[in-house]
Amino acid sequence: MTDNDFILLMEEYFDGSLEAEGRAALRRELQADPARRALFETQSRQHIRIHAQTTPLDFSESQRIALTVMDAVAAERHPATFADILKEQTLRERIAAIREGLKAPRYSGKHRYARFALLRVFGPPLLTAALCILIIAALALAVPRFFPVEEDPEGINIQLRPSERPTPPDPRPDPVPTQGQPVPPVVTSMPIPVGRPVPITALPTHLIGRTPAARAEILKKSNNTRTEKTVTSALQWLKEHQQADGSWEGQDPIAMTGLALLAFLGHGDLPDDTAYGPTVRRGLQHLIARQDNAGHFSGNVYAHAIATYAMAEAFTLSRIFPLREPMERGIAVVVGGQQPGGGFDYQYSKGSRFDTSVTGWQVQALKAARLAGSSHPGLDPALEKCLRFLRTAAFAGDGSGFVYSGQNGAAPPASGATWTMTGVGTLCLQLLGARDCRQARHGLALLEDVAFPWTRDGKPGIYGAYYVTQARFQGGSPASWEPWNRQMQNALLAAQHKDGHWEGGDYDQGSHVYTTTLCTLMLEVYYRYLPTYAKAATNDVVTAIATGVQVDVQ
Repeated sequence: MTDNDFILLMEEYFDGSLEAEGRAALRRELQADPARRALFETQSRQHIRIHAQTTPLDFSESQRIALTVMDAVAAERHPATFADILKEQTLRERIAAIREGLKAPRYSGKHRYARFALLRVFGPPLLTAALCILIIAALALAVPRFFPVEEDPEGINIQLRPSERPTPPDPRPDPVPTQGQPVPPVVTSMPIPVGRPVPITALPTHLIGRTPAARAEILKKSNNTRTEKTVTSALQWLKEHQQADGSWEGQDPIAMTGLALLAFLGHGDLPDDTAYGPTVRRGLQHLIARQDNAGHFSGNVYAHAIATYAMAEAFTLSRIFPLREPMERGIAVVVGGQQPGGGFDYQYSKGSRFDTSVTGWQVQALKAARLAGSSHPGLDPALEKCLRFLRTAAFAGDGSGFVYSGQNGAAPPASGATWTMTGVGTLCLQLLGARDCRQARHGLALLEDVAFPWTRDGKPGIYGAYYVTQARFQGGSPASWEPWNRQMQNALLAAQHKDGHWEGGDYDQGSHVYTTTLCTLMLEVYYRYLPTYAKAATNDVVTAIATGVQVDVQ
C-alpha cells in the first residue's frame, strides 16, 4: 500500500466513512508498520484538536480520546462517528477509566492513559498542592502574631454580591462580500501543526518535482540550474517582507499572501521546513483567520481563488488535516459562484457577462482542489463546465485566440482575442486534460509568435507572461518552449534587484510583491507542475531518486 493510499484510509476513518474492508486494511497497516502507527496517532490527536476548538476538551481529554481511537482500531470496534468518545467524562467515569486502564495490557491506549492521568494527579501537581498548603499554614500562624485583629464594635455585617457583567453585543450577521472590499476576519484559532511531509511516491505525478532531490535532478538535466539561485534570493526577499500578522503588503493583502504562499509551495517549502517553514505557517494562519463564515477569503474573486489555490496546494503537499476544511469551504464558494455556462465573473455574478481572466484563477483553484482530493460533490461537474466554456464561449469565432469577455448564451465573440487571454485559455485547457483539443493546439501555435514582454520602458506584461510561460512549457514542443525560455531567463535574471525582488510589472501595487511572486513562479516552472506529456519521465525521476540512477528528463 502506498503512503497516499494509507493517508486516504486515515481520512476516511476520521470522517466516519470507512467500510469494513477498509478498516481491516487500516488495522493491518498499523500492526505491520510502527512508523504508520505513529503517524496515525499523531493525526488522530490533530483531528481531536479541531473538535477541541468547539468543545471543552483539555489536553488530557485529547490524549484520552486519541488513545481510545488507537484501541478502537486495534480491536476493530469502530464508531460510526466520534460522538460517543468526544463527550466529556464525569469524575466517576475518569476514575473508572483509570482503574480499567491499570488492568489493561501494558502498551494499550487505556493503560497509557491511566499512567498519564496518575502522573497528572500524583506528579508535580501534588507536590505543588502540598507546597501551597504549607505556605498557607505558615501564613495562618504568622498573620495573628504580626497583624493582630481588633474586634469590630459596630458589628457591621459585610456581604459580597456578584459583580455585574455587561451584556455582550448581538453578534453581527455574516458580512456580504463585495468586489474590492476586504471581508472582516472571523476570530478563530487554527494552529498549523508541524507534520511529516508526504513522501515523494505519494504525491500526484505532476507535483513530484517539488521535492529537493527531484528539483535538483530536473534542473540539472534540463540545463536550468542558474535559475535556482535567483529563486532562492526572491524567496528570501519575500520572507523578509512578510508582515507581523503573516500577510504581505499590496492593494489586496489576501491576494498577495496567496501568491507569496504559492511561490514558497512551488519551490517545495512546507510548514515544517527549517528555512521557510515559519513563513509558510504564518501565511496560512493569516488566510484561515480571514476566512468568513460563508467560506470567503476575500470579497475579491481573484483574491479568493488565489487563496483557495494556495490552501489546496498546502494541503496536497503536507497532508496537514486542519488545512482541509478551509480548502473545502473555499472551493465551495468557487463552485457556487460558477455561471450556468461554465465561466465566472466579478463578484461571482450569474449575469450575462463572463470574464476569461477571472475564470483562469478559478480553474487553477478547482484543479488544485482536485489534486488535493477534495470531496466536494460539485467539483468534477464544475471542471467539466469550465472545459466546455473554454472550448466554446471564450474562443473567438475568427480563430484568433481567447477573448477577455463576452455574453453568456450568445454566439462566441467574432473577434477581440488577446495574447494574454490566449495564454490563460490555453493553460487552463492543458490543466483540464484537453491539451490536444483544437482550441488548445491553436492557442499554443498563436503564442509561438509572442516575445517575452519585459522591456526597460513601460510596464512589463507579467500577468500574461505568467500564463504563457506555463502554457508553452506544458505544450511539449521544444521549438515552442526553448526560444521563450531563453528570453524569459535572460530578462528575469537581468531585471532582478540585488536584494532579490522585481518591480514594474503591469499590475504592480507598489509593494512589489505581485511582480516578485509572478516572476518567481515563472522561474519555478521547470519543476512546479511537470508537463502532462512527461508522465513516464516523472516516474523515472521517482525511480532515479530511490535508486540513484541517472535519467534524462524532457
